[in-house]
Amino acid sequence: MARHPKKYSQVGRIEQMMRGLASRGWTIKELAQECEVSRRQVIRDLDRIAEGHPLEDTLEGGEKVYRLPLGYKGLPPIPITKFELMSLCLAKSHLEYLRGTPFLDDLDSVIGKVRVTLPDQVANHLQRILQIAVPLHRPNRHYGKQRDVIESLRRALLLQRRVVLSYKKPEVSKLTLYRFDPFALLLYKDGLYIKGWSHVSRELRTFAVERIQKVDLTDELFDISSSSPDMDQTFGIFEGPPETVRIRFKKDVAYLLNERQWHPTQKVTRLKNGAVLLHMRVGGMEELCSWILSWGPEAKVLAPPRLVKMVAEELQAAARQYPGR
Repeated sequence: MARHPKKYSQVGRIEQMMRGLASRGWTIKELAQECEVSRRQVIRDLDRIAEGHPLEDTLEGGEKVYRLPLGYKGLPPIPITKFELMSLCLAKSHLEYLRGTPFLDDLDSVIGKVRVTLPDQVANHLQRILQIAVPLHRPNRHYGKQRDVIESLRRALLLQRRVVLSYKKPEVSKLTLYRFDPFALLLYKDGLYIKGWSHVSRELRTFAVERIQKVDLTDELFDISSSSPDMDQTFGIFEGPPETVRIRFKKDVAYLLNERQWHPTQKVTRLKNGAVLLHMRVGGMEELCSWILSWGPEAKVLAPPRLVKMVAEELQAAARQYPGR
């Protein structure tokens, strides 16, 4: 049988192992799983580390645990290639719409720490890399004024703390309060959404972060194991009972359906005339309807009947705005 490729080279593996040992204690079994090598290889690597570094071992729970002193200064620098740096800058450019929030501040801090350790060969590529990754975000959303809101949401997500949201609904002047268990932060179409359990409506809800005016953390903890959202059932971010959807697309746009995955459940069938038939099982018909309308006459809904009616009514309402044409 073919052997799986090693996660690290020998030198890279030992360097990675040392950084882990300087952060906490590790057993031989944990190191073997992390580095994807045998226990015997881990023992040999630990012997090499012990030759030049203050490796310690203690007995905890019947197993020997190895570690380097916390904050040990003798760790090797983290190597980074110009291609890894390019990937990091590309990720940052994609999140540029979060400028002014703790997320981008933290990412800037990480890139700054990496930059000062770059060898000249890689550092010389930095300016070119910054010119390569050009984000195009339309329409723009601005989250800089919600720094405190986002910081509170981050704490609540990581600590699994219940919150009280002060939410501003569109076209409503009065704030609505929601007792809320935040399960996940969703990044969708250059926007931030928080998804979780609303104790007011007793169901999963999704809130646009730009409409949250204030977040009050409570001392109550919550468990997400039994109620976490399944995003594979929705077409976008909004919940709805899953239904079987069939849409026929004309030949001129068939290549787009074959080249892209619009949903994890999709199946694309080519028809004799060159058109394609898209099958999906999804929830959130309102959002799906909007996506279908964006295709204009290139798409025709075949099922379910409720979606056929929804799209037809939207098209008729739009046509009534252009009388005589």
